[in-house]
Amino acid sequence: MTMKKLYIFLLLLISPSGYADLNEALADFDAENYESALIGFTELAEQGNFIAQFNLGLMYSRGLGTETDLERALLLYRQSAQQGVPEAAYYVGNMYDKGIGTAVDTEESFYWYEQSAEQGFMPAQYAIATVYFNGQNREQDYQQARVWYEYAADSGHAESQYLLGVIHSDAMGVPKDMTKAFNWFSKAADQDNVDAQYNLAGMYISGEGVEQNYDEALQWFKSAAYLGLAQAQTSVGMMHAAGQGTDQNYEEAVLWFLLAAENGDPSSHTLLGNFYLNGLGVEPDKIEALKWYKIAASDQQIPAQQLVDNLTAELSEAEIIQGELLASQWLDQH
Repeated sequence: MTMKKLYIFLLLLISPSGYADLNEALADFDAENYESALIGFTELAEQGNFIAQFNLGLMYSRGLGTETDLERALLLYRQSAQQGVPEAAYYVGNMYDKGIGTAVDTEESFYWYEQSAEQGFMPAQYAIATVYFNGQNREQDYQQARVWYEYAADSGHAESQYLLGVIHSDAMGVPKDMTKAFNWFSKAADQDNVDAQYNLAGMYISGEGVEQNYDEALQWFKSAAYLGLAQAQTSVGMMHAAGQGTDQNYEEAVLWFLLAAENGDPSSHTLLGNFYLNGLGVEPDKIEALKWYKIAASDQQIPAQQLVDNLTAELSEAEIIQGELLASQWLDQH
C-alpha cells in the first residue's frame, strides 16, 4: 500500500467530529496557542489519531505548551510511525541515532530510518545512504549508498546530489565517470551547495568532465566564496593573480587572500607572505611577509618553516622580533 493510499485509508477511520477536533487543534498549533493545542492533540492521540500523535510528539520534544519530555515524545513518534507515518518513523530513527530521549541504538535507528525511507521520505533516504557511505556500525557499501542518495537526489536533496558527484568522481563503488560527476555537482551547485560549487569550479579549470572554461570556474569559485567557503576565496584570489577568467589584478588577489585568511584557509597565509615579500598588489614589506610565513608555519605547512628561515637570514634581530610579534598577535585573535 502506498503512503498516499495509507493516509486516505487512515483518514477514513476518523469520524466527522474527529476531523473537526483535529482541525481545531491544528489551528491552535499554527496560531501558537499551544496550551489548547496540547489538550486537543492529547485527547485525539489517546484515541489513536496518528496526526495528533505526531504533533503531540513535536510539542513534547520541543517543549511547546508543556515541559520538554523526550521519552514521551519518542513514544508518541513510535505510535504514529507504527501507523505508517514516514516523518514519525524518521524522527524515531533520529532519536535512536543521536541518543535523544533514549540510549543510542544503531540497529533500532537503522530500522526506523529504513521504514521511513522506503515510504519515500527524503531525509530518511539521505540518512540511510550516509550510514552505508560511512560504514556506520555496518559494512561500508558504496553501491547501497549510491542507490539511496539517488532517491533523495531525485527529490532535490542537494547534499545527496553533491555526494553522488563525489562517488562518481572518486570511483567509489562505480567506474570513474566525470561527466556524471559534473551533472550531479551542477544540480547541487544550483542549490547553493558550496562544496559542489567548489568542485564544479575545479572541473571547469581542469577541463575534466566538461570543456575547460576559466570564466565559468571563476563564477563558481565566487559563488562558493560569497557563501563563506575559505578555500574558494583563496581560489578567487589565485585566479585574479593569474589573470584567469578575469584581468590580472594583484590588488584584488590580496583582498581575497586576506578574506580567506580571516576565514581560516591555511594556504592563503603562505600566499600573503609571498605577495608581501615580492610587492605584488602591496608595497614590499619583509616584516609583514615574515608575519604571514610564521602564521603559515604554525599551521604546520611543510614549506613555511623553510620560508621563515630564508627570510630571517635577511632581517635584523629587531625586524625578526617585530614580525614574530605581529604573527603572535594575529594568532591570538584567531
